[in-house]
Amino acid sequence: MGYIYLILAVASSAFGNIAMKMADGFKNKFATTSAIILYAIVPAFLILSIQHFEVGITYAVWSGGSILAVATLGIIFFKEQKDLKKIIALFFITIGVVCLQLADKWS
Repeated sequence: MGYIYLILAVASSAFGNIAMKMADGFKNKFATTSAIILYAIVPAFLILSIQHFEVGITYAVWSGGSILAVATLGIIFFKEQKDLKKIIALFFITIGVVCLQLADKWS
């Protein structure tokens, strides 16, 4: 169940960021309201997921997953730049999150 909460936290955070982009400086009321609601529920999902995982791992997965999701969605929906530097940076974030997940299994 912890993974479900963590996935919901990442998704809420990522879509909250996308809604914020779409809010267009508070001009789009639906996007503005969506961003506020999505950001409000992120802590609830994080609190629930921390009951299942270490706090550091939970935060790393949430923040790294959110960065990856927002960057990917930005490239897909907003035609944001995708260059080699950005792809390499996202790769390193992914490797870092995976290594943290596996750290307990290595010891």
